[in-house]
Amino acid sequence: MLFALVCLAGLAPGLATAWLIRSRGHSWALAITAGVGVTASLPLLLLATVLACPPAAYALSAVAVLAALQAYDDGRIWIGAAWATTAVVAFSCAGWWTP
Repeated sequence: MLFALVCLAGLAPGLATAWLIRSRGHSWALAITAGVGVTASLPLLLLATVLACPPAAYALSAVAVLAALQAYDDGRIWIGAAWATTAVVAFSCAGWWTP
């Protein structure tokens, strides 16, 4: 249930943007395109933040490692793998891990 709420929170800005544009009389195509753009920009904004501010990358990587360990402990392998991938990306943005 909590995972569904987190997903909904991530989609809420895009849905609100699409609804606002559609309610102002624009086409569905424009509203959907704007909603997808807003939704897609949120992960890119997080990536830009951790690239620009290494302390944010350190904090994100620490939280991601703890969340991955908790997910693996609970037996949720795919969720743990997603958090582990987030930790690797955050470490690489912080400059700790370079291939």
